[in-house]
Order: sequence, then structure tokens, then C-alpha cells
Amino acid sequence: MLDQNVANADSKHIAEELYKKNLELAEVNKSLALLRKIDEIVLSSVIDIKSVAHQVTDAVVSEAGFKAVYILLKDNKNRLLVPLAVSLNKSLSQIDSDLLRAIYSLKVPFTDESNIIIQAINDQKMQRTDNMFAIFKSYLTEGVCKKIQDIARIKYFHIYPLIIRDEAIGAFIISPKEESAPYFAYQENLIERLPGVISIAIDNTLLYQNIERTNIRLKELDILKDEFVSIASHELRTPLTAIKSYIWMTLNKSTDLNPQVKSYLEIAASEIEHLIKLVQNMLTISRIESQRLELTLENIDLYELVKQVFDTLKIKADEKQQTFILVPYPEKLLVSADKDKLTEVFENIIGNALKYTPDRGKITIHFSTGKDKTRIHITDTGPGISSDNQTKIFQKFGRLEEAKHNRTPGTGLGLYISKQITDLHKGSINVESELGKGSTFTVTLPMV
Repeated sequence: MLDQNVANADSKHIAEELYKKNLELAEVNKSLALLRKIDEIVLSSVIDIKSVAHQVTDAVVSEAGFKAVYILLKDNKNRLLVPLAVSLNKSLSQIDSDLLRAIYSLKVPFTDESNIIIQAINDQKMQRTDNMFAIFKSYLTEGVCKKIQDIARIKYFHIYPLIIRDEAIGAFIISPKEESAPYFAYQENLIERLPGVISIAIDNTLLYQNIERTNIRLKELDILKDEFVSIASHELRTPLTAIKSYIWMTLNKSTDLNPQVKSYLEIAASEIEHLIKLVQNMLTISRIESQRLELTLENIDLYELVKQVFDTLKIKADEKQQTFILVPYPEKLLVSADKDKLTEVFENIIGNALKYTPDRGKITIHFSTGKDKTRIHITDTGPGISSDNQTKIFQKFGRLEEAKHNRTPGTGLGLYISKQITDLHKGSINVESELGKGSTFTVTLPMV
């Protein structure tokens, strides 16, 4: 009989322990689910810090059954600690509405060092109190605080500083369940984990907001930059064209120019031409980046267009005693294109080939076709381009270090503009090159 009683007692003890462990396991799972939910809130509502804070505090109260949860942030301008979000358990609904408003509107001056929240922030350490008055002393009397605690059965308040990169930015206050409920170690662990999770959530949101504000400002500055470049380019182009015209007339209409003066004017004419080209490039880029560059399409013979560019630039090749060859193509190569803009593309690419190929070098232009596309290949015997730099040259201001070092004139805008114009024509530009062995630029365009 004694053995039977012992066995029954053991069974009862085992059953109680299993019940307790199952209950604890269920609560642990609930806590993990709460932490996962907070992660989801942070990821889905990262833009709005108030939304994040309110959803987090509501989740903590509803899912974990805590009495009250506060998130307070520093208002450095007004030197106050102000509520970002407050969530209260239903048990607090029995409290007078005026008192509830006071609970929701808690504000603590930085200078109130007798307040336990300010102490937690200044010391960057968790504080714990069973006296609500230690938190609300600037709003409520000690008697009222005791009455609220009795009605809501609030036993303790845990006050944690919210710390981001070693700086306290606010405080997290949580009032756990009443002590009559099972209070396992995991609950303490959950309470200790929440401030870190909430700090990260607030930090991510603040960083995101700063990035958003920065991006908006950058976009505004970019618009202002485009407007300035557009206006400046328009304003500069007229006087520069006038100066160019007067220099041309002086050089070509005057019969008694001093040779030295003529030399100076020829240099001035060359520099003015360079400035006009730069201004035109700036205006084109402004239009490209603001998506205002429009194409006037017509069917043109691509070989004839390239031949016109070839004829225009041949004089420069002759000056450098370069072998400059355009291989004839027997058939018409019709493409739908903006003649002026496509001319600019080939002036840039062929002009670069002439500029970077040394004296007595060779530049060859030939055509190929296939799959409703035509390709124009411009091959030179210049210094070549390393594989690392072959993508850089199509970027804005993408000049190679060698060109800068050798002081080869240029702005690094020509190939960028050429690529953008070619893309608008639904074509492409590619380069094949090897250092010391020259380069081949290939422009591919769809045929009509």
C-alpha cells in the first residue's frame, strides 16, 4: 500500500512538472512569436517611426499581456523626454479619463534628475521601481499613482535606456504581468531583450528617414543643377557664337593683319570652338538626364552620314600625317535616326581615334551587317585601353588617367553622350582594346 502511495505521489509530481514545462514552453513560443512579429513590423513599416513604435507597443501589450508599455524619445530642442508610443492593458480602462490622458502625455524635463527615467538614461542602466510616482511625479500626486496601481494591479515598472551607438536616445518602460501569474525566467529574458530590439527598430527607422531626406535633397539639388546648366549653356552659347563670328571675319576679311596678331586670333578661334563644344555637351547632358532629349527621326543612309564626318575630319588626320581610311560599302545602309545627333556620335568616336592615335598612326572605318543590324567599326593604332578602364570611358567625365597625365585635351563627356544617344536609337557601343595595340569601337544600329 505504501509503495502504491509513493507511486501515485511520483506520478502526480511528474504530471505537475510536465504541466509546468508545457506551460513554460507555450509561453516561450509565444515570446518568440512576439519577437518575430516585431521584426515583421520593423521590416514592413520602416518609413514611419511613429507607426513602428505604436505597432510594437501594441503587440507587446496584446501578445505578452503586459500592463503598460512606453517608448519615450529625447526632444533635444525642447530638452524634454516625450512619448513616441504608449500602449495600456484593458485593465486600465477603469481609470478616470483625465488620469488616462495624463498617463498618455507624460513628458519629463532633462533637468529632472530626481525622475527615475532620467536616472536610467544618464546612467545608461536599467532601473526598477514599484512606485509609479517615481515616473509620474511631475504629472500626478503620489496618492493618485497608488490608486492607479491598485486598480490596474501594477506591481513593478522596468525602465530601460534606449541606446544607439553608445548614446541614450530615450527610454523604454514596461510593466509586467501581476505577480500572481506564473512568472518564469523567460519572461524576464523577454523584457531584457525588448529594449535592444526596439532600439534597433528605432535606429533603422531614423537612418531610413535620414536617407530619404538626403535623397529628396539630392534630387532637389540635381534639378537645380540641371536648371543651372541648361540656363548657363543657353546664355553662354549666344555670346560665344558672336565672338567666333567676329574672329572669323577678322581672320578672313582683313588683308593687313600682323602675322603675330593672326596667330593669336587663330589660337583664340580654336579655344572658342572648344568652349562652344563644351557648352553644347553640357546642354545635351542636361537634356539627357532630365529626359528632355528628343529625336527627330528620318531614314538616312548611314554610310553617307559617316562619309560626311570622315571628310570633315580628314584635315585633322592630314595634319598628324595619319593614314585615315574609310572602306566603301556597296549598298545603302538605311537606318531610322536623328541625323544631327548621330553625326555627333561619330564625330566624337572618330575624333577620339584621331586625337589619341599618334602621328603617322592609322585609323580605319569599315561596315558590317547581320540580323537586321549594321555595325560601324572604328579601329585605331593608339595606346589602347586596359580592360578595367573599358567601362569607365562611357561614364560621365570618364577620362583615363593616361589622358589626364599626358594633358590630352578633353572633358570626358563625348563618349558618355555618344552612348546615351546610341541607346536612344536602340543601338549600342562596344569597345575591344588591348594596351599598346590600339582599339576598335563598334557602333551597332538597327536597320530599317
